[in-house]
Amino acid sequence: MIEPKANITDRFGRVHDYLRISLTERCNLRCFYCMPEEGVQLREKSEFMSAEELISIAKIFVEMGIKKIRLTGGEPLIKKNAEMIIRALGKLPVELAITTNAVIVDRFITVFKEAGIKSVNVSLDSLKEDCFNNISRRNYFKQIKKTLIYSSQTTSM
Repeated sequence: MIEPKANITDRFGRVHDYLRISLTERCNLRCFYCMPEEGVQLREKSEFMSAEELISIAKIFVEMGIKKIRLTGGEPLIKKNAEMIIRALGKLPVELAITTNAVIVDRFITVFKEAGIKSVNVSLDSLKEDCFNNISRRNYFKQIKKTLIYSSQTTSM
């Protein structure tokens, strides 16, 4: 078990114990407010930390007093090795959480449970199918709704 050696404190004396880690800038939606129709120039994958680097840095932050880690993106679940990262971070003595658009969350329910994720924030721009599909420029509303209903009935996250 990792014991905190220090705390991250800002110049006003506030202790910070919450870390957000963006796993990727990529997303499987094309929301008009985030992604122009013509797309955006994405950075080379080599500019991002490897999974091993990310996990190593997360451990250092935990040693510095981090108590909660939230995974974000883009859409964090589309990262190639997201499952491995989630499982590894789940072994740290932190509250692990994730923000997702829920398009493929059904593939990760078991991983979430095994990693101890109890907080899943779903970014959903509308509860109206046509509005959601217009905003996201994709047709995933029914899939997301089905997954969320199924997940809430079969898990106790």
